[in-house]
This record gives sequence, C-alpha cells and structure tokens, in this order.
Amino acid sequence: MGEEETVRLIQKYRHDLMNRLQIVSGYLSMGSADKAKYHLDNTLQFYEEERKLMRLNADTFIIWVLQFQDVYPSFTLTYHVDLLESAETSINEQKLLLTCEKLLAVLSEAAEEFHVYDLFLYIEERESDWIIRMNIKDIAVENASAIEQRYGISVTIEKEQTSFEWSIAKDERGE
Repeated sequence: MGEEETVRLIQKYRHDLMNRLQIVSGYLSMGSADKAKYHLDNTLQFYEEERKLMRLNADTFIIWVLQFQDVYPSFTLTYHVDLLESAETSINEQKLLLTCEKLLAVLSEAAEEFHVYDLFLYIEERESDWIIRMNIKDIAVENASAIEQRYGISVTIEKEQTSFEWSIAKDERGE
C-alpha cells in the first residue's frame, strides 16, 4: 500500500469516526439523551469489534475490511470476531483473504445492479481451528455444489439467504 492510499484510508477512517461522533453530539444538543446514548453505544460496540479484528494479526485482511466499501460498493459489511481469551491470536490471513475475495467475486456476479446487499462475516476462534461464516440475504447463488467443491466450503441456501462456512486449521496459520 502506497503513501497516498494509506493517507486516503486514514482520512476515510477519520471521516467515519467524526460522522459517528457528530450524530451523538447532535442528539445531545437536541436534548435526546436516550438517542445519543444509543448511538454512542453502537459506536463503542463497532470499535470493540474492530479491536478484536485487529487482534487477528492479519494486516492484509484488516486493510481489505477497511477498504471493503470502496472495492465492493454493492455490499455493506458487518463483521463479528469471537476470540478465545488467549493473549496472542493469529490466523492464516492469506487463506482467509483469498476465500473471502473468491466468494465476493461469486456474489458480485450474482448481484443485481443498483442493489446494495447486507453481508455478515463471522470469525470464530476455537481450540484447534477457526470457523468462518459469511451470510448474505437476497442472493441465492447458482451451482452451490460446484462452489463447495472448488473452494472447499459449505454452502447453504435457505429461503432468500445464502450462507458460506469454512474452517482454517490453526496449524496452517504460518507462524
């Protein structure tokens, strides 16, 4: 990542934080303490999730997440990271990133133009491996069995939601 791209990412990050704080400030100035508290709690929860994301020690993946909206404008990303209490955590970020990018290519191909889809990414650390789940509503991918075979992941399609699940063994983390 070059200097200009790094500065642009920091500016975007700062802009997002300022927007969140201005919403809280606006509600406080209107005397709506309950709404201000609600938005402040959401902001704190967002940055707590980000803190857990940073603990993955997967810099390239973290940058991918931070740049997600610019790269994939048809999708909004919400993520949740569930870590064990161990002090040091690490994941095979190449495997995680490559699988996410491949799935986004499949989803982008299936997406309708001018429609924004909510994408949820869940990363769970377990004793011997990591479980990664990606859920998206309103897209039912075709050829789920081909995707399963090609990428080694489980695909579940229920009603109007597609779920992907795969694991990354801890001994694959490349430490």
